Amino acid sequence: MLSAELKTEIQMAYSRLLEEKGYTSRHCQRQMIADIANTLGSIEVDADGDRLSKNPICVVEAGTGTGKTVAYAIAALPIAKALGKRLVIATATVALQEQIVLLDLPDIRQHSGLDFSFALAKGRRRYLCLARLDLALQAAGANNHSLALYDDEMLSMDASHQALYEEMLARLGRGDWDGERDSWSTELENDAWFPVSTDHVTCTGRKCSHYENCFFYRAREQIHRVDCIVSNHDLVLADLMMGGGAVLPAPEDTIYIFDEGHHLPDKAINHFANFQLLRSTQTWLEQQPNALRLMAAELGEIGGLPRNLIQLEDAVTHLIEQLQAVISVVEPLREMAEGEDRERRYRFPGGHADPALVAISETLYQAMQRLNSQTNLIQSAIEDRMNDADPMQEQLEYWLPVIAAVNARLSGGAGLWQNFMITDTVGEPPTARWIGFRDNDEIQISASPVSVHDTLEALLWSRCFGAVLTSATLAVGGDFGRFQRRVGIHPENRFTALASPFEYARQAVLRVPMMISDPRQAEDHNAEVAGLLPDLLEGVRGGLVLFASWRQMFRIRDALGADFQALVLVQGDLSKSEIVATQKRRIDAGLSSIIFGLASFAEGIDLPGAYCEHVVIVKIPFAVPDDPVGATLSEWIEAKGGNAFQEIMVPDAALRMVQACGRLLRTETDSGTISILDRRLVTQRYGQLLLNALPPFRREIA
Repeated sequence: MLSAELKTEIQMAYSRLLEEKGYTSRHCQRQMIADIANTLGSIEVDADGDRLSKNPICVVEAGTGTGKTVAYAIAALPIAKALGKRLVIATATVALQEQIVLLDLPDIRQHSGLDFSFALAKGRRRYLCLARLDLALQAAGANNHSLALYDDEMLSMDASHQALYEEMLARLGRGDWDGERDSWSTELENDAWFPVSTDHVTCTGRKCSHYENCFFYRAREQIHRVDCIVSNHDLVLADLMMGGGAVLPAPEDTIYIFDEGHHLPDKAINHFANFQLLRSTQTWLEQQPNALRLMAAELGEIGGLPRNLIQLEDAVTHLIEQLQAVISVVEPLREMAEGEDRERRYRFPGGHADPALVAISETLYQAMQRLNSQTNLIQSAIEDRMNDADPMQEQLEYWLPVIAAVNARLSGGAGLWQNFMITDTVGEPPTARWIGFRDNDEIQISASPVSVHDTLEALLWSRCFGAVLTSATLAVGGDFGRFQRRVGIHPENRFTALASPFEYARQAVLRVPMMISDPRQAEDHNAEVAGLLPDLLEGVRGGLVLFASWRQMFRIRDALGADFQALVLVQGDLSKSEIVATQKRRIDAGLSSIIFGLASFAEGIDLPGAYCEHVVIVKIPFAVPDDPVGATLSEWIEAKGGNAFQEIMVPDAALRMVQACGRLLRTETDSGTISILDRRLVTQRYGQLLLNALPPFRREIA
């Protein structure tokens, strides 16, 4: 039960914030604070402070204008501090993460009277690695020609980067750079940044001679001293996959806030998927004997080197031969692959791989495991030997991340082939398995779970002290069933759908105009849309047109007249942030501007007032039919006697439409129009379900 003291502290903090900011209390915001506070404040603990309660999770759907950050911060921060737990706020997008760190939390701390500290947590890849910078600077002299062996994992030999690395060193020396990628004055391309950053595999941790000055570990020490950590979904999931507590606090000592929570299931699926590029892996393996010989030459007798070199070379040769056998098995499937020219995919129906591929998978798994066990001995020997007193410390520091990367790649490959060996459990969601054929002759073997509810339950929900998930799009018409099943949260936890503060019927109109064509006849529909857009958007200062595919967007753009095209900002021509900034500059200058975008523009952008007066949704955003994960899940549902279209495609499309419609009204003073150019909303039985899921705009349906 929420204590009287905590209840009073939360109420006073909220009242003070409203008073100092001149805000008006919103019922939906008060309700969100109450739901979160009552959920987290009712968690029972034992004498050691460990959770006893079974349902410590609060799921809140709250639309734009609710003030979600204020609500969950005001409710959760006092409770976390009182219980001695850490609050981790995780977002799906960088934009929201930056808004919370730079604007929201400083504002809440200043005006609420709450005393709390906070910090931003990033993965290792966001920080400069001093050891790798040293190696990159040495690479110009080619003192160690082994540097060129790992183009995809180790150091790029591009000489144009040397000036950049020297500038980094100079700015570090002057103290005007903190070693973070995001604070460098210009955009850093991956091919320049990756050689001087690291990950948890190649980082040598305390064994590194630069450990005391390491930017990542300094930041990590800071986040373990603050009350609130702002992170992202990916870092939370990565930490959980490493056992929890590796980068962030342990789940048992953490209350998580998952903002933009509708992204969490897909983020998790991506984290638990694996793949292997067959021809690239062959090329990489061919480099290993030479690399091992160089290692033996530099380090001498270590981990079985050099006496086991012949055995290692034989293992590598055997593995290359097995990969070639896999290529021979899957190559005939190229003719049956579907998709775009750049990459065509062949998906195994139901996730059941070809028997010939299953048979060779066991051989590949064993071959990778055998080689991995041998290279693990080398890594362990290097780790055991590393200390400041060793005269070869510099060489050891170089070779440790090299061999660690080898082991990680072998281990990941073994995991993939083990996945192809196993038979999915009857009655449980299967694994999607497919082959991608690229236009450069590369072949990618992939496997992915289609459902992560059990995994999230095991790694996160069963372990965390408490959690809040929130977004504007979690339920379909108030029903959380689809989201609850996807994310694996027990239905006895608290689920709430809050009414929006917007007066939808007064502020906006939803139109479905009369049209002749059906979107399933793509060419006819594209032509009709191109004819409608100029009239629909005439006189509009700021507009947003959302398309279902690149092809559709470009076809319609090319069919428009030159005068209208001059108003259009097309996704892909500029970065997302630059498109938004350009739209605002144009409108501030008294001009009209229209954004053409895909799904990524249907959420996460803020264009209030005149910046977006009309949103056009060109067609119902059903899932792409060639997605192997979605297709495999649909097959499984149909095989059980279900209806995948009704259970998956319609609810997911409804959520995407709500997200898209959410671009129109950003404040309580905004107004405008939403046009949906898809008559299936009127002609098909599921159309009414989709319309019912949308906010109650005033409607004009022809």
